[in-house]
Amino acid sequence: MKLKHTILLLVLALGLFAFIRLFESRQLSTTEAKERAARVLDFDRDAISSILIKNTEGKIELRRDDKGVWRVEDPVKDRADSMAVSQLFTTAEALRHDAVIGDEKKGVEKDQLKDYGLMNSETKLKLTGKEKPIELLFGKDAAVEGRVYVKVEGNPAAYVIGKDLKEQIAKKVDDFRDRKLTDVNTTQVTKVVIKTAAGEIEMEKKDQHWALVKPLKARGDDAKIGDLVAQAATTRIESFVRDAAAASGSGLQEPRATVSLWSEGESKPTVLELGASPKDDNEKIFAKSSNRDGVLLLPKTVEALADSKPNDLRDRNLVRVEADIVDRITIEGAGREKVVLGRKGESWVRKVKGKDEAINVAAARRLLDIIRTQSVREFVSDVATELPKYGLDHPKVKLTLSSYASENTAETKAGEKPIASIDFGAVQNDAVYARVEDEPFVVSVPDTVLDVLLPDPLQWQPLEIYRTKPEEITSVTVTKAGLPPVAIERDKDRNWKLSKGDGAVNQINANSLVNTLASLRAVHWVGAVTADHGFDKPSLVVTFQGGAGGKLSVGADTSTDFARATAEGLNGTFEMSKPDLSAFQLPLLEKPAAPAQPAPADPPAAATPLPSPPVASPPASSEAPTQPVPPLL
Repeated sequence: MKLKHTILLLVLALGLFAFIRLFESRQLSTTEAKERAARVLDFDRDAISSILIKNTEGKIELRRDDKGVWRVEDPVKDRADSMAVSQLFTTAEALRHDAVIGDEKKGVEKDQLKDYGLMNSETKLKLTGKEKPIELLFGKDAAVEGRVYVKVEGNPAAYVIGKDLKEQIAKKVDDFRDRKLTDVNTTQVTKVVIKTAAGEIEMEKKDQHWALVKPLKARGDDAKIGDLVAQAATTRIESFVRDAAAASGSGLQEPRATVSLWSEGESKPTVLELGASPKDDNEKIFAKSSNRDGVLLLPKTVEALADSKPNDLRDRNLVRVEADIVDRITIEGAGREKVVLGRKGESWVRKVKGKDEAINVAAARRLLDIIRTQSVREFVSDVATELPKYGLDHPKVKLTLSSYASENTAETKAGEKPIASIDFGAVQNDAVYARVEDEPFVVSVPDTVLDVLLPDPLQWQPLEIYRTKPEEITSVTVTKAGLPPVAIERDKDRNWKLSKGDGAVNQINANSLVNTLASLRAVHWVGAVTADHGFDKPSLVVTFQGGAGGKLSVGADTSTDFARATAEGLNGTFEMSKPDLSAFQLPLLEKPAAPAQPAPADPPAAATPLPSPPVASPPASSEAPTQPVPPLL
């Protein structure tokens, strides 16, 4: 056979194989064929545009609008419950018959249709869309419990099916209405206005943050206003009131409160009106919504909207600032040198005459964290006209947070740009009065915030007092108040010995002192040395050689939780922990051994008794003596 004939046969075989596979793939399996044959309805839900339900309650018509949203068109106009519509479709798609009545070609006799309640059915479901409408007629209950007779319009046969679908369409129109109060997307709401007898509150959203506009201009609490919007927009409707008599006592002729929500891109607001509670149910409240039909009953909790007060919706953070945009922290204490801290990479330094000085970085981070999260204790005054009353005409401390750009860019110019400035005034009842510049308010915050402001430049020094290795220290002298100095040094074996004189050094205590000294850290810096720190008569002085060497002095008063101390070469007083102080107070000399006590003398030996003299034998006699013979002395 020629090669071209072989290739031709191979191509034909492959084509035949492909055709057979394609044909078989399109053929229904036996199971699939039976399953499809048992279906009562066959439709595409996405192609359905209207649903018509007829039941004993009346007629219900649902339509899908241009945006794909289902709405109730009759007997009321309202937004439909999308879940109820979806559930109806799911049940209809899954509809299977248990039995076929009559011949699918010849149909069912009219008498039978009448007997099955299918001649003049009162319950119908009609689905209309792009294709031919589908109408399902429901008849009487079948003899088998939980089953009902149905017939598809245009199909000669009748079927016996489960009652699930009939029960769904037997509902009232209110069961197909959306229970969510509005269709407002809460994230797109940009303006809220609440009107009550007490006044009007207006809030606006800008750059993802809420602000109060009326009755005062102030930062809003994003979380609280967000919750308010969600409550006004998404509260679940308890029931729909269509009884005119009930609606007449709703109190909506003069609403207790009106809440208006403006959404991005919308010219008109969604308006919610709140009325009174029904006489027989104090847990609900009458309401109306501009995008819903009729009077509604809502949970009583929505009444909180009417009780909203401006101060309840204000941002209680002292300032609103993001930590990562702060590059400069400036602290100006009354009568003190200005402290300027600058960000350097992930750390912080102090800016001094164009130079960077190391600081306590943890204190800078703590200051920024506390200021960012500091809550207002009380809104003292909405008008800052009496600054002297609060000590804010001459602030105790002024704090400025700024961003900094080293070069000009398209967005910013080089240099420092203030983000927020805060004045701190008088202290009263454990609170300090404060005012954020550019805001016309006086507030109070806990006075503990002053502990992190540190207006004295000395307070920003690093906490490390000494940075050396214990093995580098070669000699130490400890002088305690009222006692002669004790000087120790290392011997050739690196053990400790007295520098002068005789005596044994307690190696454990000496090493504990040296280890503490080598890595000594302050708890915090107090500031400049003053007379009341007690360094004119120190309780303890420790000098050492090796490494950088140094001299440490501890103030006279060591009864408090921290001991005040100074270190030669460093400016100011710092506080030292009690465990560190205890290490410096340990005795360095071993206690001398107690003198040997003489061994106790042996007790004197007892006198050896003399042997008793022999006793004279009595004369031989046949009778015993009448008197005993006394022993000889």
